[in-house]
Amino acid sequence: MKDAVEEYIEYLKLTREPPSLNYLQRLIQRHLSFIPYETFSKFHYFNQDSSFVPSLQEFVQNLVEKGWGGTCFTLNINFSRLLGELGFSCSLLRVSPGHLAIMVVFNEKKYYVDVGYGSPITKPIDLESKRRHVLHGFGEEIIFTQKTMDRYEIDRRSNGKTFVKKEIDWHPLTEEDITGDILASYADEDQNKTMRRMTAVRFNGHECYFLRDQSIKVMNYRNIREIQLRDLEKWKSFVREIYQIDADSLMESVEFLEKRGVHLFRG
Repeated sequence: MKDAVEEYIEYLKLTREPPSLNYLQRLIQRHLSFIPYETFSKFHYFNQDSSFVPSLQEFVQNLVEKGWGGTCFTLNINFSRLLGELGFSCSLLRVSPGHLAIMVVFNEKKYYVDVGYGSPITKPIDLESKRRHVLHGFGEEIIFTQKTMDRYEIDRRSNGKTFVKKEIDWHPLTEEDITGDILASYADEDQNKTMRRMTAVRFNGHECYFLRDQSIKVMNYRNIREIQLRDLEKWKSFVREIYQIDADSLMESVEFLEKRGVHLFRG
């Protein structure tokens, strides 16, 4: 029987290699292509009343059997666990508000890595090499700007307009250090928007699929088109096809939101 690390690497259609920046970049790119950012599993882990972030073994099992990825805590914590098993030196980073990323140290340089933001950050970023870094992809511009010696801003823009800004605290953390952050991300209250809406993002070659409730945006380097899915059965069919998520967890998510007054498919 394969162990979780081997299954994880195989799911990314890669093999085990010695640590290198090239290998790290390929791991990141494959992760964004094959493993979705999604909230379906987040609702399930909440219902299980567990520690919320699955172990590496559980994460890989649910990935293989159900097509689950997760939100930033599940994705980046488990990717950092994988990187550690592959020989990379890495730790976690608090990104405020409400986000988590990874610091990888390689050849005495520190790199920002993030497979849990639902964004095309497709390579490790050497933030300390210059004050400003700009990435482009799928109609999005991602700007990293150094604010102080240990603070960096991430500004995500679409059509030149900011739609979210966060701040990186450039201090390495352990899993134990971010226990409170994890609990806050699962707060079952209306102010916590992540727990009151369906979200999923997947990068597939030259296209990005962004689900928000009953709407799927299909983005490429030329244009954006939007598909409205008001019918539950049609929605399930589209979401299963695009994200490869099992039907039971989709219905669990619909029921989770309905119990909290969010009725996406009523009437």
